[in-house]
Amino acid sequence: MATDIDFSKHANVLNMITEAQDSNSDMRQGVRDAKLFLNKRDGQWDPYAINKMNGRFRGTFDMCTPIVDQISGEIDQSDFSLKVAPISGESSMDTAKVYNGLIRNIKNISNFEQVSNSASRSNVIGGFDAVEVIQDYVDGNTMDQDLLIQHVPNAVDSVWFDLGSVKQDASDSRWGVKLISIPAAEYKESYPEGSDQSIGDDKQSEAFFNKADAVVIGKIYYKKKRSVELVEMTNGSVYEVNDDFKKVEDELEQAGVTVQLKNNGEEKRRTRKSWRVHSRLFDGGGWLEDEVETVFDSIPLVPIYGNFEVFENKLIYFGKIEKLYDQQRILNYAMSRDIEDGALSPSPFYWMTDVQIEGNDYSKMNTDRHPVRTYNPDQEAPGAPMWSGGVQVSNGLQTTIANTQQMISASSNSFNALQGNANPNQSGIAGSQQIEQGNTGSIKWFESKKIMECQIGKILIPAIPRAYDSRRQVRIIEEDDTSSMVMLNDNIFDAESGQNVELNNLSKGLYGVTCEFGPAFNSQQKETTQAFLDMAAIDPSFLQQGKDIMLKNLAVPGMDQMAERAREELLNAGMIPESQWTDEERQKIEQQQAEAQNQPPQEDPMMIAARAEELKGQADMTNAQGNQQIKMAELQISNRQLDLKEQELQLDAAKFQRSGDAKFNTEMIAAEQNQQKINNDFALKLEALEQQYDKNLNNEIRENMRLAEQANNITQ
Repeated sequence: MATDIDFSKHANVLNMITEAQDSNSDMRQGVRDAKLFLNKRDGQWDPYAINKMNGRFRGTFDMCTPIVDQISGEIDQSDFSLKVAPISGESSMDTAKVYNGLIRNIKNISNFEQVSNSASRSNVIGGFDAVEVIQDYVDGNTMDQDLLIQHVPNAVDSVWFDLGSVKQDASDSRWGVKLISIPAAEYKESYPEGSDQSIGDDKQSEAFFNKADAVVIGKIYYKKKRSVELVEMTNGSVYEVNDDFKKVEDELEQAGVTVQLKNNGEEKRRTRKSWRVHSRLFDGGGWLEDEVETVFDSIPLVPIYGNFEVFENKLIYFGKIEKLYDQQRILNYAMSRDIEDGALSPSPFYWMTDVQIEGNDYSKMNTDRHPVRTYNPDQEAPGAPMWSGGVQVSNGLQTTIANTQQMISASSNSFNALQGNANPNQSGIAGSQQIEQGNTGSIKWFESKKIMECQIGKILIPAIPRAYDSRRQVRIIEEDDTSSMVMLNDNIFDAESGQNVELNNLSKGLYGVTCEFGPAFNSQQKETTQAFLDMAAIDPSFLQQGKDIMLKNLAVPGMDQMAERAREELLNAGMIPESQWTDEERQKIEQQQAEAQNQPPQEDPMMIAARAEELKGQADMTNAQGNQQIKMAELQISNRQLDLKEQELQLDAAKFQRSGDAKFNTEMIAAEQNQQKINNDFALKLEALEQQYDKNLNNEIRENMRLAEQANNITQ
């Protein structure tokens, strides 16, 4: 009889869990068998064969674990990324980038790579595992909680879902439960009022013994219907009318933001149906805590299924190993018998009587290589000593071993070429085809992990604004693993509008998430570098425009610094679009623009050109005037030199005419002295005139150069 869904009744919750366990017990037992097959001692031998070979050699020649390692290794080396994109409302690409960076940080602090890989490997083995999204403190010294993703230990026994859930990611489940096994002493310390009763499971037997005394409690997640009132404001924002909205309603009104009105004057409000997940702890005897409202809209338990299918209203799932049981066991039987018949069988020997061996030493006959042997005839055992050969190799066993190994490879789609151990006589094309065939068979395991991670993203998107609802600084991580700090839910006063501007408010708008998988980041770096080089060979400008990206993907010391320099160069050249700016780059550019606005306004180019022409004209006029003054001074000097020359000629003529007159000679001497004085005075005046000329000329040259430089600066 079906149990009523009433999460307030402890008995009902226990009944729902029991129904889910009964319905899935065969599938879960298959998961357990696969894990025991690989992990338990003698797990690859069935009890019948163990009893039959009692006392004989039994070896385990495991070919299944390498197959699991191969598939899991391929998945581990792939990069699964969640991409958040805006859908509607006030969503934006900038906020989507914050979501993406924040989710990467959540995965980082959760050590999600190990969590996800563990769940994926368990899925490959048995076909089922699970992870959980929780809200908790990262460490004891912080006041803020973060969202974390953790692996659920022993999920095959502890995680159960609503029987009505038929989706592979369990997104349609109304409830999910996680059973927790804790030591009895810890249980009594944490829950002194508890009943000390464990919650039952579906197992019919135990594979391991000598386990610690423990109590199994449960944590149930369940959805509760709720009505959400939405209101649209005059600035276009849509808010959920809750306690947080009521706290800021007055501040919004003071800023001029009120409820938008319809054409008929009514406020734009509407009510929609929604869900909110609650949780509660319990044991086999009753509740351990009151119910708690979580930040989640969907059950934060996420399964991962292998070979998932719904058939006859039943969930079917199994791992890679289940179809290899028989082949692996036959291989163990055949190899053990072959080794027993060969390496463990007795060496060849001779049968001899005491009479035949008396007086002869046969102890070294296997090594001394004597061609002749003697023996004593024995009447009771006529003839020579009897030779007893070793066990003959069984051709049937060899055929069985070879066939079994081939069947394991074919059943698992795992060939030597795929394992890096290609046949040297095999062509490269044949090896590539086997690798491609094996990769194609592994895609479904990648898809299982992709579905799980995508559901994790869908759980995180609505939970993030509630978990990070206060003004706080958080770290975001970019795709290349670089990180930065951002302030969430920040309010900055805008002087121009006179209003507060909200930054990084994650509650505004609707966002969707998709999951993609491809090569791991290290492989992507190599592929990106090669792709750049290939494109640059076609279009050299491609490398110039994206050299910062190419340098960033070179795993060589110093390339990060070179990438920063290249990006700075491209940013200054305006070659990086605004949508790709970082917060630091945006702040720097805005600061430069603000400084430019504070500079004096730039003059009209026509006015600058006119003033330049005017200055050039003044320079030309000054040049002309200077040249004219120089020419006049040169003319004056030339005329004065001619006058002086003429006076000297006249004096020479007078000296010749009065050469015999003594009186004349005396007068002549006085005249010569006077003329010498005149000549000296003229020379001094001429030298002073030349110095003044040089000084004026240098001043004029410097002024002309200044005017020319000023005119040149204006025209630039």
